[in-house]
Amino acid sequence: MLYRSFCFSPEMLEDLKRKALEDETIKKCTTFEALSAFVWRHPDQKTKFFFSVDGRSRFNPPLPEGYFGNGIKFTNSICSSGELVEKTLSFTVKLVQGAVSLVTDKLSFHTTDFGWGEPILSGPVVLPEKEVALFLSHGKEHRSINVLLGLPASAMKSFEESMKI
Repeated sequence: MLYRSFCFSPEMLEDLKRKALEDETIKKCTTFEALSAFVWRHPDQKTKFFFSVDGRSRFNPPLPEGYFGNGIKFTNSICSSGELVEKTLSFTVKLVQGAVSLVTDKLSFHTTDFGWGEPILSGPVVLPEKEVALFLSHGKEHRSINVLLGLPASAMKSFEESMKI
């Protein structure tokens, strides 16, 4: 397993969204959907894209009024890596969109000020799984996104090659 960090600038994120829309298969996509689709397309096996979304408004019974903590729901999509690589980026974005449509709201990339000023970058001390991709906001304006990626060596080589485009 190899672990790397990749910073996607606002320009790179816009390029990904533009690429996802270029074949006109989909009409719109979010930064999260385009970046997720790009990262997901590179493992060399059958993969599950598993991520959390803000589910606070979906709980039944609802959370009490004034609740300010997290309320996370999970969703996922499964596809073989071969199909992901053979098809267009928009195909993968549609898979992400389908998983997102199972819930209503996504978590923000931004973090909270805990009293000592707004953070520039935050993330976990250890990765939750050995094969993982974490998206973390980066920079003072939170416009760039750091992708922390853990993949088998062969898949990491493929991903690093794709970063050169």
